[in-house]
Amino acid sequence: MVVAIQNGFEKFERLYSYVKQAQTEFGSSAASVVVIQDDKIVTEWYEGNHHFKKGARKVAEDSLFNIYSTRKTYICTALAIAIVENKVPIDTAVHEMIDNIPEDVLGEITIRDLCMATGAKFFGASRMEREELQGKIIQKITGSSITQLISEKILKPLKWVNTEWVTTPKENLVCDFQAADGYASVRIESNDGHERNLYTSSRDLAFWGNFHLKKGKINGVQIIPREVFDLMEGMRLQDPKRRILGWYHQDDWYYATGAAGCHCVVFPKHNAVGVRMLNHYTDHYQEDQLAFNSLLLDSLKDNRSEQIPSNRLEIRS
Repeated sequence: MVVAIQNGFEKFERLYSYVKQAQTEFGSSAASVVVIQDDKIVTEWYEGNHHFKKGARKVAEDSLFNIYSTRKTYICTALAIAIVENKVPIDTAVHEMIDNIPEDVLGEITIRDLCMATGAKFFGASRMEREELQGKIIQKITGSSITQLISEKILKPLKWVNTEWVTTPKENLVCDFQAADGYASVRIESNDGHERNLYTSSRDLAFWGNFHLKKGKINGVQIIPREVFDLMEGMRLQDPKRRILGWYHQDDWYYATGAAGCHCVVFPKHNAVGVRMLNHYTDHYQEDQLAFNSLLLDSLKDNRSEQIPSNRLEIRS
């Protein structure tokens, strides 16, 4: 069970100031921060509106942001669940599993390559993306789509109702400014799970990070096999510089970021997770990621040195 602490804002003041500044500089209409430490939401902050036009909805707990490439952590987790539960060797060549794609299109790419983002990113004349290929493998192994597998194995058991692959417009979708013309838009695609239409609330993305921090064991229950996370650790030790199951790993943290600035970072040594949501990003994304992660790490160290307040509000986990 994750609980929310109702104060603690002052301990993260520098982090809020940085995100507010980034929101202005990047041209984002919306921003939020959620931090979980020791299974408690130790701070939560929302700023702005779903777009810049008159009548825009204010950002709130149920506002859903498009997380773009951060979705790769969900897709790769689904693939890892499929191969672990069905005992499929990670070094299996993909062409052995896909019937309707010629072997010369797939080459020698393996499931390990897909998990570690190595090898080709696009396949065939249609330039099918790596994520769609992962979805085809998951369907072949389990008979389920990415969306179905993640929903049945994780979202429904944990009652995360603010995470979805959006197929129809909704009032609580935050617009983003990634379109070529610069106008605010929402991304509506299929519910297969591989496309760029995964929306989630700030809290649900923080819960997702905490789910990985806890290696899938929530409230004493192992939600998905521990071997999924052992697989990630084994690949990280093999090549720590690669993106592993959608996550980038560094000494103090691992993280994932999307094109519009939605960012999730996990700090294992501090038993903590941080989420920053925006709806417009910057070309200086590496500097931004480092700045946010470093500021949050400093805040976590300061937070640990003080007494945690006792006035808690239970929330769904």
